[in-house]
Amino acid sequence: MSNPPNIARVLVEGVEVSRDHDLSAERTFEFQTDEGNFYRVVAAESGRQQTWTVTKLEERREIPAGTVRHEKPWLIFGSIAHHYFRPGAHVSSGFQNDLWNAVQSLAV
Repeated sequence: MSNPPNIARVLVEGVEVSRDHDLSAERTFEFQTDEGNFYRVVAAESGRQQTWTVTKLEERREIPAGTVRHEKPWLIFGSIAHHYFRPGAHVSSGFQNDLWNAVQSLAV
């Protein structure tokens, strides 16, 4: 399996943000890979779980790229892992320690 492309830039409401920006606080953002592909990420929250839906944006269509899930820890215990799921996967395809790297893992 090859490595996913790197994120070249992230846009929140059309404004480029730095790598230090807290993406988990955003309802939606877009990113572009170093290969020139564009993706949209939309957040949803249900109880203790946050889910982000990642969609590849092409000229005339949107292609599902997967989802990222993160459960909020109980008090001080719990994982900081963001599990990512490729389309149709019922088992995690992997995990990353932050949202930036997790959505990057779904880029193709």
